[in-house]
Amino acid sequence: MKHFDVYLSNRTDVFIYLALIIVITTLATGFSILLMRRRGMISDLDIRNRSERFTPFLVVLGYYVMAYVLTLELTGIAIPVLYRSLMLGLVVSILTGLIITKRFKLSMHLLAIGGVLAAVIYVGAINATSDLNWIASIVIASGLLAWSRLELQAHTLKEVYVGFSVGFVCMFSVLILQIG
Repeated sequence: MKHFDVYLSNRTDVFIYLALIIVITTLATGFSILLMRRRGMISDLDIRNRSERFTPFLVVLGYYVMAYVLTLELTGIAIPVLYRSLMLGLVVSILTGLIITKRFKLSMHLLAIGGVLAAVIYVGAINATSDLNWIASIVIASGLLAWSRLELQAHTLKEVYVGFSVGFVCMFSVLILQIG
């Protein structure tokens, strides 16, 4: 099986830089949510109460905006437009989810996996290497994730569909337009 990303396998500096961005956004986001829970700002880690969602999502958005800024050429490391677009797609997805959640609760879990599916489809299409096993695996994982959110009564069917759709459309739109 062919390596999915030839660019990163030849650019260790970029790989380490992008890995650092991913680790920081993941750990900082998780730590912030845990801190909000400990301080009583949110009642549970699932943030089921729509009225509690704005501040955590705003904090998460802040981390991802910072991560996107790090992908710009301000640092002297040339990050390809695809990677910048992927990061911007995350920012646009989270921002859209934040705006929607003021009026309607949507599944941020499904928003995320919808964006992953869009990214895999897009990258496969531009590289002419679409691997249906990856796509099928993500579709199955999406179904399992949606089922678990419904089973846990964390979301309604509509909230799950809206979350997935928003994530997919936001990510795919940013990638197609290459506005990273």
